[in-house]
Amino acid sequence: MDRASIEDKIVFFRFMVGLFYGIGVYASSLFINHLELSRYAWALSIIVYYFTVLFVSALYNPKSKFQLYLRGLATYYGTWLLTAILLSDLLKSIGVAS
Repeated sequence: MDRASIEDKIVFFRFMVGLFYGIGVYASSLFINHLELSRYAWALSIIVYYFTVLFVSALYNPKSKFQLYLRGLATYYGTWLLTAILLSDLLKSIGVAS
């Protein structure tokens, strides 16, 4: 990652945060009703994304507001949604979860 650009580092950082958040949402879905969890997961995702803005600002010193606020936004949301969905489907298909 030493030769990666600032934008690549920001996208990768938000990918990792989305991955961990998706795992957390899936783990929470094992204990909380899905409809109730959805409400909290979406609200909390905004807060988590805001903290990524703070970390990106401190770690990478972005040169524009686009890099700070929008770079990696779709990556973050896509990653956490796909992680939760894929974990759910995968564990259902192998018979671990119902």
